[in-house]
Amino acid sequence: MPRYEWLQPDERKNRRSIADTIDVLHAHAVFDGVRTVKIRIGGLRLPSQDVVGLVAVFAENAAAETTFIITLPSARQFRAQCHGRQKLEKFDIFRLDGATVDGNCNVELVDGTRLRAVEVIPALLPNKVTDLDWRILHLTIAMTNAERECYAYPIRFAQPGDALDCSTLPDLKGRVPLLKEIKAYIEEREPALKNLSEQTIADVLCKFGIRIPRPRRTRGLGSASAV
Repeated sequence: MPRYEWLQPDERKNRRSIADTIDVLHAHAVFDGVRTVKIRIGGLRLPSQDVVGLVAVFAENAAAETTFIITLPSARQFRAQCHGRQKLEKFDIFRLDGATVDGNCNVELVDGTRLRAVEVIPALLPNKVTDLDWRILHLTIAMTNAERECYAYPIRFAQPGDALDCSTLPDLKGRVPLLKEIKAYIEEREPALKNLSEQTIADVLCKFGIRIPRPRRTRGLGSASAV
């Protein structure tokens, strides 16, 4: 079974194009042995219920028995030139899922469309997802035994979120345990989080669309607030 190695994950925000990812492979002297290069797109559902794409390029190097992963910024769209045309066009980011890349940075979509100069258009995310958010989310998924349906790639914790298909998370709503049970599970596995509050857990799960806040009426006013 091949190993998986993330290349320059901290530089993701500085990359924009498929050519940038190929440059990373060359910089690490691993491109010559690469057999296939594929693009995978995971989904991250925002509180607005919009979904943005988590973009990762997978380069399988048979000689090293390693698949190298290079990520690009999350996006809703990308721009590219269709084969034989000069004008840049915009496409939905999920059309890139499963596409292949050659040594000249040309991209072929699964429907046979050939593109060049492929560049993602970074999405403006309304909420910052912290390392603590990812830890709570990953542990909740593990507690729910939902790893096989939630992780798009066969690797998880090397770079938080990149292996996660967040579009699957709302399907967990009816299976998520009580907050006190999640808190106990997290504390057992990560004692450093023993002071984590149930409200913090609830906020994180709401951010990812797993829990829907239940309205709580304020006595005498008839108004509702989220819990």
